[in-house]
Amino acid sequence: MNFDELQNDWNSPRNNLPIEQQRKLAEKFTRQMIRRRRFQRFWLINAFAWLTLITVIAVCNIVSGKTKPMLEWGLFPLLIVPLGFAIHFLRRHLKSNAPITSGELSIIDSLRTAQISNREAQSHLRIVGVLYVVMIPLLVLAMQQLHAVGKVSSRELTSIAIFFGATLLVCGVGIVVCYFAGLLPQQRQLHELLAELTSEAS
Repeated sequence: MNFDELQNDWNSPRNNLPIEQQRKLAEKFTRQMIRRRRFQRFWLINAFAWLTLITVIAVCNIVSGKTKPMLEWGLFPLLIVPLGFAIHFLRRHLKSNAPITSGELSIIDSLRTAQISNREAQSHLRIVGVLYVVMIPLLVLAMQQLHAVGKVSSRELTSIAIFFGATLLVCGVGIVVCYFAGLLPQQRQLHELLAELTSEAS
């Protein structure tokens, strides 16, 4: 959504957009929210699929005796914590406060709905950031235990640490950019447009 272009439209001498233009703008907001919810749905499906696969592998290793729970107990929080966050995200997704409309709302109601969607996306990213912070010590603990039982060598441990460290860094930077360069500016623009439209309506 090009908010600068939308703001210019509302600041035009006409003051009020034609009904057809308002309808198109409302539909754009709706499509944006639908894309966001589709991405969240894909993310949840992907997360649960990988967590299920990893859990099955872990259970098989424990049953076959390849993994010793008493010595490698760090693997359990490494699985349980992401699963808990995934369940939390699923519940939030199912109880989303941002309604998906058919594009028939007024432009003001569409902007308000977009604001709700924006705030939920911000909250989602903050929680993901917390998950990353929690996962770092759990990863370190699990890797140390794998090294202690002789499943990974010192060289392999270094390679694993570099891989996971780089992955977390790249994902963390992506989250920060999306939050501060995407969602926050969008929130400010939505707030400004709503303030302008509500003052005009009154």
